[in-house]
Amino acid sequence: MKKRMKQLLAMTLAASMVASLSVSALAEEGGGTEAETEATTERADDGNTLVASVTGLEQKFSPFFASNVDDVNISDMTQVYLMGNDRVGEPVLSGIEGETRSYNGTDYTYTGAADIVITENEDGTVTYSVTMRDDIQFSDGTYADIDDVIFAMYVFLDPTYDGSTTLYSTPIVGLEEYQSGMSTLFDLLAAAGEDNTDFTYWDEETQTAFWADLKQAGIAFAQEIVDYCVAAGYAADSSDVATAASAWAFDGLADDATAEDFWNLLVESYAGDYATLSTTETAGSSLFDLMEDYSAYSVGITTGETADYISGIVRTGDYSMEVTTSELDATFIYYMAIPITPLAYYGDEELYDYDNHSFGFTKGDLSGIKEKTTAPMGAGPYMFNEYSNGVVYMEANPYYYKGEPVTQYLNFVEITSEDDKISAVTTGTVDIADPSYSGERADEISSYNSDGELSGDILTTLLYDFRGYGYIGISANNVKVGDDASSDESRALRKAFGTIFAVYRDESVNSYYGETASIINYPISSTSWAAPQVTDDGYTVAYSVDVDGNAIYTDDMTTEDKYAAALTAALGYFEAAGYTVEDGVVTAAPEGASLTYTVHIGASGSGDHPSFLLLSNASEALASIGITLDINDHANASELYAAYQTGAADMWVAAWQASTDPDMYQLYHSEGSTNYYMINDEELDELIMAARQTTDQTFRKSLYKSAMEIIMDWGVEVPVYQRSEMFVVSTERVNVDSLTPDMTPYWSWMSEVETIEMN
Repeated sequence: MKKRMKQLLAMTLAASMVASLSVSALAEEGGGTEAETEATTERADDGNTLVASVTGLEQKFSPFFASNVDDVNISDMTQVYLMGNDRVGEPVLSGIEGETRSYNGTDYTYTGAADIVITENEDGTVTYSVTMRDDIQFSDGTYADIDDVIFAMYVFLDPTYDGSTTLYSTPIVGLEEYQSGMSTLFDLLAAAGEDNTDFTYWDEETQTAFWADLKQAGIAFAQEIVDYCVAAGYAADSSDVATAASAWAFDGLADDATAEDFWNLLVESYAGDYATLSTTETAGSSLFDLMEDYSAYSVGITTGETADYISGIVRTGDYSMEVTTSELDATFIYYMAIPITPLAYYGDEELYDYDNHSFGFTKGDLSGIKEKTTAPMGAGPYMFNEYSNGVVYMEANPYYYKGEPVTQYLNFVEITSEDDKISAVTTGTVDIADPSYSGERADEISSYNSDGELSGDILTTLLYDFRGYGYIGISANNVKVGDDASSDESRALRKAFGTIFAVYRDESVNSYYGETASIINYPISSTSWAAPQVTDDGYTVAYSVDVDGNAIYTDDMTTEDKYAAALTAALGYFEAAGYTVEDGVVTAAPEGASLTYTVHIGASGSGDHPSFLLLSNASEALASIGITLDINDHANASELYAAYQTGAADMWVAAWQASTDPDMYQLYHSEGSTNYYMINDEELDELIMAARQTTDQTFRKSLYKSAMEIIMDWGVEVPVYQRSEMFVVSTERVNVDSLTPDMTPYWSWMSEVETIEMN
């Protein structure tokens, strides 16, 4: 499946894994909102209100249906999850007593709502035994128990569930039987088609109304994409449909094409898979959001035999349960981060009878749960009060099991423009914001502080590593010798380029990011628990040995010495690949290889990218030994994505957004859906699958280390940098010492929001 969603303005490919049972979406950028002024005038001046920025809200604050990252954050403030994680995203399984783990040389103790014990059974099944603490209270003062968790699981696993959580894709025993024999009316109507004459499950009037509703929503959906492209500068105006469609990587429309033509092309491309189409291609609104009466078509229709309960979910006590999967899946544990939602609020207590297979709502009808989407409730640190004019107002939950928050009120204010976030903190509109990091914004922050530093008397800057990394990809199919991409000669060819790219990383990244980015040497984000550490045995710098395995560099080398040494090593690799080398210059290429290759980068057509200087230096160095490296700097980022996702690119520059779990299947397995490197290695496949089949984190880390060494030996990826993101906090209004230390992508100021004090 092609992935084009929001590729026009972002240089990341999301391999999103569920951490809090949610996925993130990118919000549109724009000017300031009237909410900013309102927040300034209405915020309490009693020193007991914390105000934070959000980029854009869809008002889906439900723990079941939130998808936008800001909506998820607001929902999370009202919820407690069955399982949490530490600063590197590793699950905390002994939450009741807590677990102490070291990060950056400091020990931190993590507590949570439950203990989870994983048992691998002799028959190949795996049982997750959950014991929940008995002192969790919802914000209305009532106590939570395991029935609230079971209720939530059945919502997520209902055959008609259409939220972002993918618990339904897991191998829970009995789940297949529970979901079979029932489909939504939407899916049945869509599968039957407009010309259907079988009205067993609906009448002709319903069918006619459905297709009319879907058509008008689809045209509006396509027009949103067009308007998005216009706003981004990729199409002239709202009628320039063909150009916008092409920018969105859908070619073939006539110059006078309409939004309806674009919609028909989208449907054809996705073969009528409207659910995937809606979530993958959206430029703002979901297709279903644009339908006038989607709720009428989201009900479940029984079409065959279907179980009325899931045998793998077993209540074992008032505060305990067992969940059994049919096989071991190392990623399943992350799905145990289930929200402990109040059944009495989201469901119907009269419909909950565990022994008689009734779980708080009628199977196939989630309408009651959806009615509460804009008004969340739970056992989290804050209670939702209201949303008004771009501001979410919240109040401390006095019953929060970790203690009532020190700051009584918490507001979230929409600030849609990244450029306005820093000034919003200085003017008092918000107390904490999350602008994207750049050198320009760092200078802006420093200008406000009297000492000219990033943290001072006006603003405090909290940097943390981005949950991803920048890299250079090399296609094994396009950069090879002969017909065998896995041969020693083909690997040597790619390593020749890798050696040159690697030596120029420091200068390029430092000139762009300064001290807020670091060089990485393995194809994994350094934020992951599986990332090799410098202190680990066998840790090596990427592409730092020659063709004979000898170290290329010595400690006493100058920078220029290293450049020269890398060039010599590259010549050795080219020669090993079968190239003709005479007097230090490559003069001929072997069959299947070339003296000229092209690398693609999305640097706005102007070289604005942390790896652009690297490529320029590498191109110049390679030219000196007879190799031409052409740099294709795309002004339109969609062209970059199309180049490598279609397999056309020799090499490309991009960034991965890392998942919480380091599973490598999608990116590097021979059958992985985004294996753009075209790596095909049986041993690598076995390591990836073996890592999926154990829950031993230490063993998994060793497996991934071996897998990464194979990837590097293929020479298909050059890890480049790990950059920083930031929070900007008002030093004047917030006691910055009360913020949780050592923030990471998995552990932000919201992770211990209850401790934050105002000045």
